[in-house]
Amino acid sequence: MKSLVLMALVFVCGWAVMSLEILGGRILTPYFGSDIYVWGSVIGVFLLSLSIGYFVGGKLSRHSPRPIYLSVVILVAAVLVAVLTRLHEKVNNAVFDWLVAETLGGERWGCLVAATILFLVPTTLLGMVSPYAVRLATTDVCSVGERAGVLYAVSTIGSVLGCLMTSFYLILWFHMDTILLLTSGLLVAAALIFPGFYRMSSLPEKGQSE
Repeated sequence: MKSLVLMALVFVCGWAVMSLEILGGRILTPYFGSDIYVWGSVIGVFLLSLSIGYFVGGKLSRHSPRPIYLSVVILVAAVLVAVLTRLHEKVNNAVFDWLVAETLGGERWGCLVAATILFLVPTTLLGMVSPYAVRLATTDVCSVGERAGVLYAVSTIGSVLGCLMTSFYLILWFHMDTILLLTSGLLVAAALIFPGFYRMSSLPEKGQSE
């Protein structure tokens, strides 16, 4: 039961990461064009963010891992995703005026700077979830590899579905800011529900010795 709770959590966070990445390209395109530099910047920033998140999440999981800490990380990420609805136009305008309008050929660096400012921190926080979840799921050293494989696989499946749903359907149905708010709401719900379900799943069953 505990494993199912953790799988649901990493699935949601994996969905959110890839949905945010798809939206990232759409957010930058009106200012920096649809050149390969835009998608290269978005993909590069997200890969860097996830790498940092995996490292930091793994380090933090070594010391008194608790579900409430993971919920706080996800809540902060959710708030930052929601803040993007108010921030992305201001950041894009500021970076465009600073690097693009005044520098010939500055589009490539402008979109990289804008992508870093907008997406580095929330994606790093979401990247912390999977390694921390692996620690919460692990009860003995022998099962670490198996638990990690399952949780990262589920997270990746969430990312695949988040990518397809966002690019094939959600972008057609909703405004980008609405999708960001829906993603933020999904993360908030997961963060608030997770500790209670994790606690219940950790209780010994009736007739089972504690």
